[in-house]
Amino acid sequence: MNSRIFRAGVVVVLCFCSLIVTAHSFAQSESTESDGSDAASAQTGDEKGTEEEKELLNAFSFGAAYAFQLNRNRDSATTGEPLRMRDSLGGFVIAYERELLPKRLSLGMSKPFYFMFDRFDTPFELILKGLFHRGSWEFFLGPVLTWNIRIFEQERAEQEGEKNLMSFGIGAVTGAGYYFTRHWGLELEVAYEYIPTDDIVEHEISAALNGVFRF
Repeated sequence: MNSRIFRAGVVVVLCFCSLIVTAHSFAQSESTESDGSDAASAQTGDEKGTEEEKELLNAFSFGAAYAFQLNRNRDSATTGEPLRMRDSLGGFVIAYERELLPKRLSLGMSKPFYFMFDRFDTPFELILKGLFHRGSWEFFLGPVLTWNIRIFEQERAEQEGEKNLMSFGIGAVTGAGYYFTRHWGLELEVAYEYIPTDDIVEHEISAALNGVFRF
């Protein structure tokens, strides 16, 4: 009887030890697989992080804008006297930009709003930019097409003989931006536009200082 109990005890101990060894081996196996999975996840995360860094192709900007315009020779429709040859307007600008070739080429759409005491300009600009990066700095240069509606106040409208005037123009834009983070930056832009259509304005120089958010 005692011998049988002893043998049963030995079998139970051996089975228990066998279960411990098996559990330990299984745990090691799971740990190895987990480590491999974590490493793969980390590698995938790194790859995703790298991809995310390349995916900031869109940008939205908002800021202050200024335009200096040289007008054509013309006379008042009411008095026949020469009208002023220069106008200065201030306002703000909203813009959206999409990189077509990352860090090389982008296409932008800009909507400035310019004001003065007797005029309101609402241009729309289409800009193609060549991009040049140096660290946190981004420089750009490219052509611009502009379409504009000028709205004159009553006295000015009587002098110009027009209440609303639409025009088209071509020109060039250049500037630079500095990015404090991957997403946020500050950009200075200067543009020249020539207006070949029938308009009071012949040449325009504009500038804008924008805050930029990339996403």
